Amino acid sequence: MPFGGPLGFIVGSLLGHYWLDKPKEDQDSLNSDYRAFQQQQRRFLHHVFALCAKVAKADGPVNRHEINHMEQLMRQQFRLNEKGRAYAVRIWKTVKESPQPFEELAQAFYHDFRMERHRVVDMMDLLFAMAAADGGLHPREEQLLLRAAGVLHISRLQYDNIKKRYYQLPPQAEQRWTALDPHYAILGAKPADSLDVVKKKFRELAMKWHPDKVATKGLSTEALRHAKEKFQQINEAYERIVESRQK
Repeated sequence: MPFGGPLGFIVGSLLGHYWLDKPKEDQDSLNSDYRAFQQQQRRFLHHVFALCAKVAKADGPVNRHEINHMEQLMRQQFRLNEKGRAYAVRIWKTVKESPQPFEELAQAFYHDFRMERHRVVDMMDLLFAMAAADGGLHPREEQLLLRAAGVLHISRLQYDNIKKRYYQLPPQAEQRWTALDPHYAILGAKPADSLDVVKKKFRELAMKWHPDKVATKGLSTEALRHAKEKFQQINEAYERIVESRQK
């Protein structure tokens, strides 16, 4: 698996001091700014292993290649110590068996890091690396990657450039990708679907995530904020698709 390019900065700047194999200073001496930075890195790692677990499970039981890739991330890419690796494995196992939708996990990551665009693009790269760990791209993995692109607002150019790092595709295959793919993925629809089918899927999702309906469930403020963002994303996806078909 290639680990250069966008991921190169991670080794030096991603990790929290607490999980490094060779910490350079006592944690008690860290100032408040560094401790805040440290917490941010731990949140990033949490999202990495949660989202990668879902991608690994997308095409069926997790295989040895995918497990090896996860271990490589922990030991070589992120240089986690024993406690950090145990934490990462716990996240991986818990999320892998969890019924929590991939989109919710992706939205949670985007909520935490949407102001750090380089982190968002790097997460997309990490998800592609996870999908490519076993040497192929299963349709269900591809669907998750497209959904991730929609949630993370990854452009077609960014998506294609990252994909090319892991998969060699003939020109005619590359032409299949359009800027609308993430929007179709958000609605669970396909470009070949009729507008009636797309509209039906949109209405089902809009009803599920409507803030007024979610508010009746007595959820937390954070959950309500997430529902509002999800609802806006669903509406935007549908509007973009309808607009494209009217041209």
